[in-house]
Amino acid sequence: MPILVRFILAIQFSLSLAAADILENLPGPKNLTALDKFILEGMKEAKVPGLAALTIKEGKIFWTGYYGWANIEEKRPVTQDTLFQVASISKTVTACMVMQQVEKGELDLDADINTYLPFKVRNPKYEDQPITLRQLLCHTSGIRDNWAVLEDQWVKNGDYKESLAKSLPAYLIAGGKFFSTKKSFYNWTPGTNNQYCNVAVALAAHVAEVKLKTQFEILCTEGLFKPLNMKGAGFLMSSVDLKKVAMPYGYRKKSGGFKALGHHGYIDYPAGTLRASAPHLARFLMMFMGGGKLDDVRILKKETVEAMRKIQYPKLDKKQGIGWYYTRIGASRMIGHDGGDPGVATQMFCQPEKAGGIIILMNGEPQKGSFAKALAERLVDQFK
Repeated sequence: MPILVRFILAIQFSLSLAAADILENLPGPKNLTALDKFILEGMKEAKVPGLAALTIKEGKIFWTGYYGWANIEEKRPVTQDTLFQVASISKTVTACMVMQQVEKGELDLDADINTYLPFKVRNPKYEDQPITLRQLLCHTSGIRDNWAVLEDQWVKNGDYKESLAKSLPAYLIAGGKFFSTKKSFYNWTPGTNNQYCNVAVALAAHVAEVKLKTQFEILCTEGLFKPLNMKGAGFLMSSVDLKKVAMPYGYRKKSGGFKALGHHGYIDYPAGTLRASAPHLARFLMMFMGGGKLDDVRILKKETVEAMRKIQYPKLDKKQGIGWYYTRIGASRMIGHDGGDPGVATQMFCQPEKAGGIIILMNGEPQKGSFAKALAERLVDQFK
């Protein structure tokens, strides 16, 4: 066997051993319960390096679990303070921030967004049809994610360099460097169909920015993170402590090793780049389950939260509320959101009528899809 080939095989073998050792000896609780053992074994089989999870029962945190590595290279374990990129769970936060402005009378859910924007957004195929905030937050606007553009513009280990004020017109306005009549918009009238769209949620965030003359990150920090005691949470890498953020990892089957994928910044960041800990999200979720109030702090009016939970376009989608959607975990109907990005897999769901909820944050994409589903069902059983 040639020396070079033997050298390459030796590297691959050592990587495989390293991954096997990492998964075999993941940090976890000292005295393992049956649930702890289930989670650690599931992480091993699904090739997930780090995980944080909790359940909420009767409106309070009932159980928490922290396992594995937030950063393998730094030997930094997952703890209650570990920040995870939560991917599309971010949309629920963005929606709540927008609804705060609706409550104040600053924004109207059903007004033409061009009422607020300094540039005109229209589907070029339906120039006479307005697009509304409600449509943006419920995925019925007709705006389309052009993944060729969005993925090409991803920034590794940094925030996206241009503001929403610059990047969104470039994507949505004819002549913009990212614009495409076919790929920036669907071929249907706004409000007549339903297609999930990240850019639409980012545009809703920008509408709030323009009307309030305040950056999106500041609106979220002042309106949500500070009053909910979510200190340290943020959408931008520049606004969080990177020493506390879990590194997203990809598992490489060929070598049997983990690859650090870096942290992501992208055009549509209000739709996906929130970094928060499990306890942070628990406070946010308990507020939502509590009709907009947590302890003595009111974030949203009860009527606003009820409106967000209501199916907005029942003829188009029987699951979609405003920024939140319904799903089934086992036999339980729950409202919340999940998320996925390279090296990221997350879930946040609740049953407000039972004051129960679950949060699962992972810094790896499970190779065995049944693990995330089985874990969610097991956690829901805690508050049935």
